[in-house]
Amino acid sequence: SLSGKRIVIGIDGGRTRTRQYNGKVNKKGNATFDTPWVEPKMFVIDVLKDDGQVDRTCLPIYGTLFGDDELMALLGEHLAGLQIGKAKQVQIVADGSTWIWNRARAMLEKLGVKPEKIIETLDYYHASEYVSKIMAGLPKGFSKKAAKLAKMFKDWIWAGNVEAIVDKCEEIFSNPNKEITRYVGYFQNNEKRMQYADYQEDKLMCGSGIIESGIRRVINLRFKNASAFWKKENVEGLYFLRGILLSYRWKIMMDNLIYQEI
Repeated sequence: SLSGKRIVIGIDGGRTRTRQYNGKVNKKGNATFDTPWVEPKMFVIDVLKDDGQVDRTCLPIYGTLFGDDELMALLGEHLAGLQIGKAKQVQIVADGSTWIWNRARAMLEKLGVKPEKIIETLDYYHASEYVSKIMAGLPKGFSKKAAKLAKMFKDWIWAGNVEAIVDKCEEIFSNPNKEITRYVGYFQNNEKRMQYADYQEDKLMCGSGIIESGIRRVINLRFKNASAFWKKENVEGLYFLRGILLSYRWKIMMDNLIYQEI
């Protein structure tokens, strides 16, 4: 049970090259296939101690599926079974992908988590990347000030003063192009998820390291090889098994299977 615990949920996507037969054959008569890259979606559920560190006495839970809705449904099943509605606090850490933010809070509230217990956090390093993108598009008159402006912007981000970044951009870009407008809009849309000073004070995460690490270990190191092409229906099962293994739940799974057989 997650009752009374501080929970952090990381959500992101990885990369896997798939095998899709195209109905054609080569000169030898062998079936040929296309190999598009696809993005499997992944979550990790962890428990935070009061000092903000991950509680290593509680095993993580990994989940990986290709569909957005399918992944969220799987996450919801885990959380419902673990009594997430009784958790002390629930932090969601992710990048700026709208498919995550459009679903996560609604799902948690449906499972009984009170709105005031939900903390949405945008990964700081994704936010800082947008600072670099804005600096790359500075007008000529400001290009020499790029380093100073970048430091100022990042200081404002850490302080949770996103409004200052937006105001400064409006001052610098009198006629912003579509890209700059999109970058500034990124800060405006995610302002409530970028209160890093508050997160630090409350001993919460400011980055998505737990899910980035999970994607690297579960997906990328095994299923992102240049010469490996996977059928989607097969690789989802392999994601599950690898996630079980790397979360030290293999014996638990085998015991469960034996128990079910009995």
